[in-house]
Amino acid sequence: MSKLNFTAVDFETANNSRNSICQIGICQIENGEVICSESFLVQPPGNDYSHWNVCIHRISPDMTVDKPLFPEIWETIKKFFEHQLIVAHNADFDLDCLEKTLEFYNIPIPRFGIECTFKTTGLNLVDLAESLDIQIICHHNALYDSLACAEAYIKLKNGQRPDLDKITKKESKSIFEGHEKLSGKVLRPELENVDFNSPFYGKKIVFTGVLDSITRDEAANITKKMGADIDTGITKKTDFVIIGTGAGPSKLKKIEEYNNSGSNIKLIYETEFLKITKHGL
Repeated sequence: MSKLNFTAVDFETANNSRNSICQIGICQIENGEVICSESFLVQPPGNDYSHWNVCIHRISPDMTVDKPLFPEIWETIKKFFEHQLIVAHNADFDLDCLEKTLEFYNIPIPRFGIECTFKTTGLNLVDLAESLDIQIICHHNALYDSLACAEAYIKLKNGQRPDLDKITKKESKSIFEGHEKLSGKVLRPELENVDFNSPFYGKKIVFTGVLDSITRDEAANITKKMGADIDTGITKKTDFVIIGTGAGPSKLKKIEEYNNSGSNIKLIYETEFLKITKHGL
C-alpha cells in the first residue's frame, strides 16, 4: 500500500458568490492515515445567505453571525495548503472558492498541487462513496465531505476501482421522506390555551423541507399551541415559512415572487426555529 500525504478539503458557500465561504472542512493525511480533521464555520461577507444554499447545507445566518471572518481562519489553516497536495471532489469549485475568497480579502494565493476525485471518476461524491463502500455521515457538511473525499482518494490511489453495481438507483433514493403533507386537526387554529405572547400567535405559518431535530408534525403541533395558523401552501398572506433540508423549489420561488410584489414573508431556519420554540434546548 502506497504512503500518501495530502490534504482533502471541502468548502460550503452561503450564496452564489464563490467568496462567500461559510464552512471549511479539512482532512490531513500522512502516510495514508488521517492525522487531523477539522471543521470551521466562517462568517461570509455581510453574513449574507441565500435560502437555496441554506436548504442544501443547513448552515444559516444565525450560526455564523458571531464566527470569525475568513482572514482569521486562514491564519490557522494556511499551513494545510502551502506547498501541499490538495485533493477535493469537484476541485474546480473548491479551488475557485478559495482563490476568490483570498482575492476578496487581498490575501496572497499560496502554491499547492491539486487533484480531483470527480475528474478521476466522473461520479458525484455520494455515488463515489457508495461505489467504494465509504459512508458519508452527513453530505454537504464540509468536514464529512472532506473525510469521504480523502478516503476515496486513498482507495483510488491504491488501485481500488468504483463498483458501479453498488450505487443505489436514483429512483430508489427517497426524496419524499420527511416531506409528508400536514393534514387534519393540526391545520385548524387552536382557540384555547394558546400563548398569546408568542411570536407565532395569529401568524400564518408554512413548513417546507425536512427538519433534522423534530418531525414536521411535531413542529406543527408546537407552533399551533403557540397560536399559529398553519397552512400547507404559501400565499401572499403567509407570515413565516419554516425551512428544512430539501425545501420545495416551488415554495421557495413563491416566497421570492410574493416578497418582490410587496409581501413580507420571513424565512426561519431550523436552528432559529428551535430557539424560538425552545424545543430540544
